[in-house]
Amino acid sequence: MLGVQLAPAPSLDIIALMLRTMNALFRLVGVAIVLSVASLDCTKANTSTKVLICNDPALLALDSKLGEAYEGTLAVVAPSSKHALINEQRNWLRYTRALCQNTACLQQTYSLRIAALARNERYIVSQTSCETPSGSTACQSVVRDRDPNIRITSFNQALIAQKTPGKIVGCTELLELPVGYANSNDSYGGYCILEEGSKRTAVKICNDDLFGRFAMQPVAPDDESEKDSIDFTSSECFGG
Repeated sequence: MLGVQLAPAPSLDIIALMLRTMNALFRLVGVAIVLSVASLDCTKANTSTKVLICNDPALLALDSKLGEAYEGTLAVVAPSSKHALINEQRNWLRYTRALCQNTACLQQTYSLRIAALARNERYIVSQTSCETPSGSTACQSVVRDRDPNIRITSFNQALIAQKTPGKIVGCTELLELPVGYANSNDSYGGYCILEEGSKRTAVKICNDDLFGRFAMQPVAPDDESEKDSIDFTSSECFGG
């Protein structure tokens, strides 16, 4: 009977080296993720918004300041909130910043984001309060999502299902109305921008994935209010 020669087991030193190498790789991946959502690479400026920033020294300075503020917050945020912060920053870059089509808008948008990051909050949480929608006597729990862009994919899927032209390219406010009992689904609503070709329209929008409720109406920016958004979402999309 032929004997089978087994390879010797790796030594403890080799195992330790392998673990150190794996940890170093994980840290490099983590750094890459942080950098990808911290600052703008002008060698890859492939949108009109990015070109505006790269051609304006003041905006580039704000972009650098934003990167510093983001890295500072990432360093102090609780581990349980780190993923939320990374996603929030990525969505801000992809949607909120991209809504700007002139330098004045970019300056204001950058300043607001830098101020928000500079608070160095340890936990990334949304605010909740109890409000009474018009026509109701009951108090409704309302969650104000920190990241107004987390429902864009869902809103666009609803647009496709409704055969409504255009797509949502960014949101400025998002509210969540929890139903409050098991086996149901929260309703979401807010103010977003609908893009059809070269035309952009401010809209109020709401949906509920579980029951397929969806509504959208054009709105003048001056008419946007949290109370109107709560009333619209409650009347058009909320329910068990």
